[in-house]
Amino acid sequence: MAVSHPLSLKTRLVAAGGGPVYTAWCQMPGEGQAAAMVHGGFAGVLADMQHGIASYDEMRLMVQAVGRAGGVPMMRPPLDDFGTVARALDAGASVIIAPMINTVDDANRLVDVAKYPPLASRSFGPAQALDLWGLDAQSYLNVANEAITVLAMVETAEAISNLDDILEVDGIDGVFVGPYDLSINLSGGKVGGASDPDVIEALPHIVACARKHGKISGIYASGAAQATGFAELGFNLISAIGDAGLIAAGAKAVLDKV
Repeated sequence: MAVSHPLSLKTRLVAAGGGPVYTAWCQMPGEGQAAAMVHGGFAGVLADMQHGIASYDEMRLMVQAVGRAGGVPMMRPPLDDFGTVARALDAGASVIIAPMINTVDDANRLVDVAKYPPLASRSFGPAQALDLWGLDAQSYLNVANEAITVLAMVETAEAISNLDDILEVDGIDGVFVGPYDLSINLSGGKVGGASDPDVIEALPHIVACARKHGKISGIYASGAAQATGFAELGFNLISAIGDAGLIAAGAKAVLDKV
């Protein structure tokens, strides 16, 4: 069932002709800065609870601020913290990007908390989501499984070897590359990010595999030049910059002129 809702990443992808859709990434808490990124033009903003410093309450406020600003509210949970996935969705998040999903079992556990029956077992309590999404309980239940996007992060050689099987899991809507962890894993301990030769070799395969399954391929970028390169490779969801990078770039742009 095709679902159209302004908070759904899938709706944005359709509007963009399949992508790319550009989003931003927040490791620092703050609903004001998250909303400002949307007002600046990003389609969505992610609250990072894996390596970021936001508490649950701060993440919840960021999710709701992004949605009220007209952006797609996104969240990355702490490692293996599937309870936070459910709570973020209940707060109104529409995209979950889960770290270190290396196996089909990992993928199934993720889907189980993020999607409702009959597909999976998400428990029903989305009071805050109903307010943010502007839906009653039954309407939200009717659209949630399709409108919510669940992405499995590809960060290891094991994930790449299991990529086809992970993408075949019903309820996994796509994959999202973490270039730094992937480079460390593939190189045996070097922080190369997206410039690491092994990562460069792996990226076209990841895009092609997602495309074959008709699913989303996403990736984290460190700025405009890298984001443009990822778009040329065929990624259709690109987190173009993080909050710290954006603030530093903005500061430099101002100071260069004064």
